[in-house]
Amino acid sequence: MDGEILRDLYHELFHCGKRGLPRRCTYTGAVIVFTYFVAVVSDRSVHWAQDRQNWPLWARRLPRPSYSQLMRRLQRGAIQRRIEELNTSFRNHLPRTSEKVIDGKALIIGAHSKDRDAAFGRLAESVWGRGYKLHALVDSAGPIDAFEITPLNAGEATIARQMIESLDLRSIIVRGDANYDSNPLYESVAHRGGQLIAARRKPRRSLGHHPQHPHRLLAIKLLEQSPSGLVHHDHYRDRVEQVFAHLTNLSFGLSPLPNWVRRLDRITRWIRVKITLDHLFLSLAVTTARVA
Repeated sequence: MDGEILRDLYHELFHCGKRGLPRRCTYTGAVIVFTYFVAVVSDRSVHWAQDRQNWPLWARRLPRPSYSQLMRRLQRGAIQRRIEELNTSFRNHLPRTSEKVIDGKALIIGAHSKDRDAAFGRLAESVWGRGYKLHALVDSAGPIDAFEITPLNAGEATIARQMIESLDLRSIIVRGDANYDSNPLYESVAHRGGQLIAARRKPRRSLGHHPQHPHRLLAIKLLEQSPSGLVHHDHYRDRVEQVFAHLTNLSFGLSPLPNWVRRLDRITRWIRVKITLDHLFLSLAVTTARVA
């Protein structure tokens, strides 16, 4: 499957649409992006992927930049935009629904790591760890519509507000757990045309004297006064766990962060490619099902 993934990626980069950066570059953007994808697919470092012997036989004719040049080019905005374009292209081949789920996944590193961007945060009740967190807005059909990488101590509701700033949520229901029960987040989702539904940390309690957003009052009514409301909500909430499981269980999926992927910018780039590979895999599955 890894070979099929790389072949489809090669075709997308070198035979479809843009071919990378201007001709004045010795190594086009497509070569830089493909080299990095080879590393991520194999869960190896960029230094490993820069060696010709580690490439598939059919791709060894491509030129290879030096390690230092490859790392410099990966940090440029044009390369980041090209990776994002690939992710968007593969995502557009997948179905969309009106039900979205928002949640976070911890990305743990060693407690004694010298990574200055990592932070300590709560993993569960009385359980703490150090690392980062993947915040994701997931479509109930499977794809990841938006994501952010933050230190582990970042507030989920606050990051969710930042994540949806550029999204069109008209006629969309966004579901979340009690960490997303926030009046400012309800307001942000409503401002973009959507409806947030999040469980309360202490259900069936008094709301106090502070003003509540109308969408929060509606969510409380749906979850606490309707017999089937909470069951329906939990059904969609389980979907995000399935999506995270799929993302992490593929042979080229999101495994624990390797020791050469540290600092926020590198981790964000690594996760973006992992999500892009997941969308490519899903789009291939959809295409195969249609042909069959």
